[in-house]
Amino acid sequence: MSVLYNLTGYAFVAASFASLPAIAFAECRLFEHRDYGGASYTLDNLERMIMVNGDSIGCSVSHGDSDCPSTTYEASWNDHVSSFRVTRGCTLTLWEHINESGARFRSNRSYTYVGSRWNDKASEALCTCD
Repeated sequence: MSVLYNLTGYAFVAASFASLPAIAFAECRLFEHRDYGGASYTLDNLERMIMVNGDSIGCSVSHGDSDCPSTTYEASWNDHVSSFRVTRGCTLTLWEHINESGARFRSNRSYTYVGSRWNDKASEALCTCD
């Protein structure tokens, strides 16, 4: 009887985790150096980082929308991204300049090194997840 209880308990736990929304674990993580080294910064779904000085704008939910865009200003990250990780279902977009201007690099997969064209060039980043 205890074996059945353990199996039933396990099945219950597995079903509980399976029902969690995938978005709860979705993120894009920027790294200062190649191979995911140095300092890192995590962007959640719909979080934008503008790499200049400014006042960060927190999340503002309206009309019951659970997706809440926010903007973070982090001047210390300007021209300091060399690698990044994205979880399944997420896309990271980098721009060469703020206000979504200049060259753009978009990826739904992780990069251990962004290459010489993008190394230490990004000034804005946006993480979007399904």
